[in-house]
Amino acid sequence: MKQWIKNHPRAAFLTGAVFLSLLFLTYMMRQQNIAAAVEGALTDEPRSGGAVSSDFYVMQLTGKETEIYNLLRDRLDHMQGGIVEFPEMLSGEEYLRVTTALEDEGYDYFYGFVDIPMTENGVYIKHGGTDLADVKGKTIAKAILFLSCAEGIHLSGEYADDGRVMNLEEVGEALSANEQEEEEKIRDIQQKTEEILDGVMSGLPEEYGEKKTADYFLKWMDENLAFTTGADGDNVSYSGMKDVFEELYIYNNLSAVTREKATALGYAKILSELFNRAGMESHIVRGVWGRSQFRQEGYVLTAVEMNGQTIYIDAGGGKSAELGGQRYLREQEAKNHMKFVEYFDYS
Repeated sequence: MKQWIKNHPRAAFLTGAVFLSLLFLTYMMRQQNIAAAVEGALTDEPRSGGAVSSDFYVMQLTGKETEIYNLLRDRLDHMQGGIVEFPEMLSGEEYLRVTTALEDEGYDYFYGFVDIPMTENGVYIKHGGTDLADVKGKTIAKAILFLSCAEGIHLSGEYADDGRVMNLEEVGEALSANEQEEEEKIRDIQQKTEEILDGVMSGLPEEYGEKKTADYFLKWMDENLAFTTGADGDNVSYSGMKDVFEELYIYNNLSAVTREKATALGYAKILSELFNRAGMESHIVRGVWGRSQFRQEGYVLTAVEMNGQTIYIDAGGGKSAELGGQRYLREQEAKNHMKFVEYFDYS
């Protein structure tokens, strides 16, 4: 065989290419058949009844993490931006757990998020590309709560060589005051979002069970939302935080329905919210899609309790080509495609 390859290198290369192509085609057909089999096996079991509220992430927080989570929620609910000092210092993983729960538990905080984790002396933890997951020591003492309505939302941080935020006091003060007109815009979007979601729920026939309900929600999203990466065009850059809120962040949240387009994260959150309103417990799951190190990207699925098991749904259909046009996956198949984040338990 070695001698044949040496004497016929071109033929050997073509044979290998054909073999690899057949392997890939076989794998793709298998994944498509599995996805189709999952959807075909789901039945229209009766829904449990009234709306439910997911606490999937909050229930996994420690006492310290819960205290900081509640502090941040209160600041967001009352639109009090600026520097937030934590009652206890956090490790990188603890910070990730708190901020992930804050963003993914089901609240529509399209107008605010927490970032710039810092030490007690105001040194930006991620300066120089540090991965928060690698920050083992409890060194995170505070962070900044950015609000789209803040008077100083256009102000940028200035960093020293060691990562210290040199104008931290100025930034904190500018972000702690809001523009009244911008606050009203937020409330208008909140109201419109509720009207749209209420309209979706009012159109759901009472007799629909779990599978028909899921299909109804997916059909509504297909007909009323378009997929976006955040802003149209390639190589998008943002001039400041205001642009991030208006051109990206809103599409990651429930209020994407007011813009009639959403990112994969926005689709997942919207579907999860609708499921919870329909009495089907649901939460979103983040991870890295693609088991090959050469084809990986961050992605998100919607997890919902159906037919006595957890089913994972590709809400926006962004991976439909790999799933043969299907959207439903059982847990093991979901994990075959996507590595879930490791700082929460999804077992």
